[in-house]
Amino acid sequence: MTERKIQTIKITRVLNECDRVRTLYFKMKNGVVPKPGQFAMLWVPGVDEIPMSISFCDDIGNWAITVKVIGECTKALYDLKAGDYIGVRGPLGNHFTLPASSCKHVFLVGGGIGMAPLKFLSHELKRSNFHFKIIEGAKEDGELLFIDEISDITREDCEFFCCTDDGSYGQKGFTPEIFDNQIKNIDIEEYNDTIVYTCGPEKMMYELLKTCNKYGIEMQASLERIMRCGCGLCGLCAIDPMGLLVCKDGPIFDRELLNKMEDFGKNKRDFTGRKIPLK
Repeated sequence: MTERKIQTIKITRVLNECDRVRTLYFKMKNGVVPKPGQFAMLWVPGVDEIPMSISFCDDIGNWAITVKVIGECTKALYDLKAGDYIGVRGPLGNHFTLPASSCKHVFLVGGGIGMAPLKFLSHELKRSNFHFKIIEGAKEDGELLFIDEISDITREDCEFFCCTDDGSYGQKGFTPEIFDNQIKNIDIEEYNDTIVYTCGPEKMMYELLKTCNKYGIEMQASLERIMRCGCGLCGLCAIDPMGLLVCKDGPIFDRELLNKMEDFGKNKRDFTGRKIPLK
């Protein structure tokens, strides 16, 4: 399959987003168009290959990934310039399922670099004429992503809520708190017509899951785990007790599956496959 084959791709544009975060734009040779929530494996020659969420795609195969400096490979990606080359495999994994046309309340809740796939999703929702609310959180104002772009997306018929842990921008607090307050303003009869899409720190998403369980609200979450292969071979992204693989069965999981995952919000695996607690 073409998405499994690595393509050597030239970076066409680099955009600074915020402190130690940049978006890299490139055009895939096969012209394939991914769906929001899918990811790609990016290879930096001589360094490593890592999974990255797709943060943008147009109808002719121009993609973008948004990278935050965390380790050696993300630093190598961050340092690339327009005209440099990388290896790309994808799109991989499943994707967010758009809500039914009758859905009355749509929430996108993200934290930090988790806003990348949600930004992609917001464009698709906008094109499909959905009204939605975006809730973005970060530790401080210098870590907020896509503020101007999201403000433009939500300018008409949509709403944008922003919070920081220290109160340096927007509301002081955390995204699950803002979401809970928003849910309390919805009529109980409309909980079945509400859906939440989320990506970000797993502890944050776990709190959102508890709120969604409380009110019987549908939820789709994008999970992140260590991946070496991106195609279900290495097993490092396995989630107990069902052995679901984030790269193959995900990265998007709905509320029913999230509730069956003993590891969700609690554990992950390191590069040796050993289970360790989430921070």
